[in-house]
Amino acid sequence: MSAPAAPVAPPPRFTLDPEQQRAHDFLVTHPYGAVWLGVGTGKTLTTLAALQTLRPQHHILVVSTVSIARSTWLNEIARHGFPIRTRSLIVDDRDRKLSTAQRRERIGQVFTDPPTMYFLNQELLTRPASPRCRVCHGHGGTHPGLPCRHCQTGLVDQLPVVEVRGRDGRPHRTRRWPFPTLIIDEAQGFGSPSSRRFQALQLVRPAISRVIELTGTPGTLHDLWSQVYLLDQGQALGRTITAFRQRWFTPRMVHGTTVPASWDPRPGAAEEIHAAIRHLVFSAPRHQPTLPGGPPRVIDHPVRLPPELQQAYRELRRDLVLDVVDQAATRQAEQAYASWLRTSPEAAAIRAELAGLTGDAHAAASARHRAARIHDFVRTPGRSLVTTVLAQNQAVLTGKLLQFASGTLYTGDPDDPRTTGRYEVLHTAKLDAAETLVRRHAGSPVLIVHHFRADRRELLTRFATIGIHAEAFDGSRAMEHRWNARRIPVMLLHPASGGPGLNLQQGGSTMIWYTLPFSLRNYLQTIGRLARRGQLEPVTIYRLIT
Repeated sequence: MSAPAAPVAPPPRFTLDPEQQRAHDFLVTHPYGAVWLGVGTGKTLTTLAALQTLRPQHHILVVSTVSIARSTWLNEIARHGFPIRTRSLIVDDRDRKLSTAQRRERIGQVFTDPPTMYFLNQELLTRPASPRCRVCHGHGGTHPGLPCRHCQTGLVDQLPVVEVRGRDGRPHRTRRWPFPTLIIDEAQGFGSPSSRRFQALQLVRPAISRVIELTGTPGTLHDLWSQVYLLDQGQALGRTITAFRQRWFTPRMVHGTTVPASWDPRPGAAEEIHAAIRHLVFSAPRHQPTLPGGPPRVIDHPVRLPPELQQAYRELRRDLVLDVVDQAATRQAEQAYASWLRTSPEAAAIRAELAGLTGDAHAAASARHRAARIHDFVRTPGRSLVTTVLAQNQAVLTGKLLQFASGTLYTGDPDDPRTTGRYEVLHTAKLDAAETLVRRHAGSPVLIVHHFRADRRELLTRFATIGIHAEAFDGSRAMEHRWNARRIPVMLLHPASGGPGLNLQQGGSTMIWYTLPFSLRNYLQTIGRLARRGQLEPVTIYRLIT
């Protein structure tokens, strides 16, 4: 009697639209390919469908942001019934963060596990050596270029080192790479060729036989070199970032610096670069998901401040700018005076006097001469100085103004850790506006996007006071499921940590931007959490603008 047949898993449940089918066919026929489709267009489902067609009989590594690697792929696999064995290198089976020892254990089991799809966030590809390590003392491994496996706990760091014979006929030490297929989701995270994560993948890239890159926001032209390098190892855009820059860019210099502030594309560079990578990229920039009621409706909700607060805001902006520029002008004057004192024949008598003095007498004479002469070297900062100073301190300036507009201002001393996170509440105008909008949508879950921890704390306190249940998103699958089950009336989300990749469209259709971000990518990605396939209601976006 023959043995009973093993149960057959039901086929996956999914349907691709025409654009997704084209992307699927591209991935199936291109071992090294990128899919650039808009936010919410189903790139994860398309990739899983392509893998279902290819049926690789080996490990697959998915590298992405924490939120995507932790939940999005697992949710899509479960929702559509893909017969894929999965394992996370971030959290355990109960969605609890793995300890360093647990992650090391799982990495060691990779070489004996059956074919599995593994998930890892970008930051855990490689870790820097720790100065406190008792083995390497921050210098890395015992061999040049190799990591210290005691303190460098990233995936690439922990892989076994093997010796292979290179093209030059000599033995070379390298890592044993167990993932023939690599999927890089949110590939724009590898836009910097100097980042450790890019260099880690660059090291193992020759051992990978299929690379899939996914993104809806590939970044600037300059960001493309490292992303494309991971596809073809430099064949299309040059084997080094230097060659890429020399061919298509010119450096933009800032007065008083020697390192380019940015690289500007030359005329025609965009067309030439896109033509060079056309065979590696599937792109449909205008392809967006069809949503009920059409594209999201964006409503700017003005927040008015009393005249005295408006005046305080203007004074903060003016005084902070003037203070920054004044400090720069003073530093320039001091540098010019010091140079004059060292080299000018006119200063010979002063140098002779100071040479004969020591201790307090020397310090007093130096201060007297400096006070008498420094005004000769103070000049009104020119346009180049003002531009340089504001560019270098833009984060300080705009950050403080953004805090003021949102209602809280951090007052901690950067040099005193005990004051970290200390802030003062300046006004509650945005809190009042957020409460009004939430009450207006009573019975419908609302997603509030914030920027500062102080704002999150004030929002949670306000909603608790008025009896409306609100929670801050913690990145867990459990909380994502509760939101999509409409069990969280108000959820707070930070655009940088919770924006990309999350499927939140089933939980609500209303978003409030409590604080608008500086990053256009974060803005578009966060809106795409609601405005994506599977959304059944018209999407409304409120932007609170002070």
